Amino acid sequence: MAFGDNSVLITTATQQDVVANGNSDTYQAGDGANAFVIANGNVGNDLFIGWGANDSIINNRQIFDGNGDGFIQFGSNGVLDIDRVSRRNAGQDQLQLAGENALVTELRYLGNKNGGYVYAESATLKNLWEPFGRTNVIEGTVGDNSFNMAGGAKVLFHDNALGLNLGGDTISNFGSDDLLVSTSMIFDSDMNDTVTFGKNGVLDISGSNGPAATDPAGGPGGQLNFTDQTSVKYLGSNEIGGVTYYYYGTTDSTFDPTPGA
Repeated sequence: MAFGDNSVLITTATQQDVVANGNSDTYQAGDGANAFVIANGNVGNDLFIGWGANDSIINNRQIFDGNGDGFIQFGSNGVLDIDRVSRRNAGQDQLQLAGENALVTELRYLGNKNGGYVYAESATLKNLWEPFGRTNVIEGTVGDNSFNMAGGAKVLFHDNALGLNLGGDTISNFGSDDLLVSTSMIFDSDMNDTVTFGKNGVLDISGSNGPAATDPAGGPGGQLNFTDQTSVKYLGSNEIGGVTYYYYGTTDSTFDPTPGA
């Protein structure tokens, strides 16, 4: 199966450049997906307001992760040391992310593409841990990944509401007990809740703006190659922690995201 071009990182998000001026600037996340690209240099101590689950930071280097678990905790002062390279060396620049109700205090690492190191809210992923179990939820990077879904029910999480291209991934052994979960609906050409794959045999993922007729041509959220499937069935959606999740499975899946509703 042939993937398209997944080399461009920022697709449907609004790019905002965080400049290296050494000042304490304020940036507005606002509505929709925003990708804040941090300049290589002294950006100062900056504040981001209106931060949401579909916003991301694209840093010019990988942020120090003390235990290597992919989650970056902010300091007790509620700021992120964007230049930190060790426990002792915090660097000179700090960011503070102010959400609607509280400060964001933890990000997750989503890999790197073309020299950009990607971070987004950890809660968007962790919301799925309670209903499905931490070890059963799989998330890839912005690069090209391969996932084997064999060995029990698993959830493949694809955070396409970030407005980033999440790469071309290969999925094997996707069965009736497995789920594909996205944060923006996937384009369904005939609106019959069965999303068929393109002629190249891969699923083109929609971007942050939701399903659009141009998605199969561009695959703004990336592409998935299911080695065992030629379509996925839309199963419904629900909201967890203020984030809406969309569920897809095989044609014989009986999963209901809203039991008792």
